[in-house]
Amino acid sequence: MKSVNEKKNMKIPDCNRCQFYAHQLYIVCALHPNGVEQDSCFDFQPLTDVEEESLWAPYGYSYYNGELIPNVPPLTRQQQEEILNHHPLFTDFCPNCGQHYEKHPVPSIWDCTNCGWSDEWGKDRKGRY
Repeated sequence: MKSVNEKKNMKIPDCNRCQFYAHQLYIVCALHPNGVEQDSCFDFQPLTDVEEESLWAPYGYSYYNGELIPNVPPLTRQQQEEILNHHPLFTDFCPNCGQHYEKHPVPSIWDCTNCGWSDEWGKDRKGRY
């Protein structure tokens, strides 16, 4: 029986992009559980529902709409409650002056034309409501 390290060596670079890849420690893929001994696999089938650029991103980053952006740490429970209680997306009103927001279409940036309030949470998560 091969060791885990030997099995890892049987995986080729195309495995990560193949629809048969198992993403498991002890099995390489559904068709070749122990991997292949060549530099290529004649059963290779590229993933069809994933774009090439979305397959890999540097640690701490993700692709959103084709743009590489840093991952933001999760909000605390208190920060989540503050957003739910005060953000215009959930209340329809500016948290600073109370002006009503029209949500059709839903704006991507929440800036108040009446008092100048800006959605700092949505931009960089440093602001407060």
